[in-house]
Amino acid sequence: MYDVTTELHGRSATLTPRGDIDHDSLDQLRSCLTGLPDTVAEVIWDLHAATFVDVAGLHLLSTPTVPAQITPTSLPPRATRLLETAHATFPDQGWDRHLATRGTVHTTAGGNRAPAGKCDKGTAPGRS
Repeated sequence: MYDVTTELHGRSATLTPRGDIDHDSLDQLRSCLTGLPDTVAEVIWDLHAATFVDVAGLHLLSTPTVPAQITPTSLPPRATRLLETAHATFPDQGWDRHLATRGTVHTTAGGNRAPAGKCDKGTAPGRS
């Protein structure tokens, strides 16, 4: 089991994984997306507690979540270098849109925050 905290803020959700983001954790991290309520329009991956990020992090950021927008924040240095390399290698794929958000702290106006929950085996707060 991978530890991911999920917080719902109106139409956005912040997911905070703790540990490595690699091939072994990718499917479970993606299952956290499918467990979000249909009303979520933005998914924020808060990576401050990610201890390691490899190419699986790129796959995670490119996971289709239509209509939700994916926004990473608190990128560790290795994840930033990985995105910079991906952008330099594949400039037409838009990896630079994620670099513009590094270090950004997201807040939600109005303070409507659902209680934090844990994403465990594909479930998230708001879904059973």
